Amino acid sequence: MITLKPALTLLTANTIVFNDPLLFQIIAKLTGANLIDASPNPFYMAAWIGLLVTSLNLMPVGQLDGGHGTFAIFGPRAHKIIGRLAFIAVATMSLLGFFWHGSPSGFLYTVLLAVMLRVRHPAPLRLEPLGRARVVVAVVTLLVFALSFVPFPITIN
Repeated sequence: MITLKPALTLLTANTIVFNDPLLFQIIAKLTGANLIDASPNPFYMAAWIGLLVTSLNLMPVGQLDGGHGTFAIFGPRAHKIIGRLAFIAVATMSLLGFFWHGSPSGFLYTVLLAVMLRVRHPAPLRLEPLGRARVVVAVVTLLVFALSFVPFPITIN
């Protein structure tokens, strides 16, 4: 007769925690929800992954949407410098996240930015100054990035 040991010890040894972006935390405070006690459901996971992809796309590098905005607002020279500074910051955060939080997820950001730094931004035919409406859109985009970015998306306990 074969007996199996309960798998409970294996399941509780490593817990995966999805760290909430600032937008989730604000919504939780406004609605009185307790995100700590809530277990992830399909709606939560869809929103969490959507915000993760949004934050990746709004990184100020290369041909990502954040890179286009950086290029339009600051010009080609600053775009290159900001992209490299973003890469250094994200690479540093991914190492710190791995050692402090056991989170290997920061390396996704680092790899994405390394690839995007290799892709040059196409030069526009004419680079015109932005009007007030476009500057407002740029500020709103920066706000969306701030609300959706999580430096350490996943923590493994």
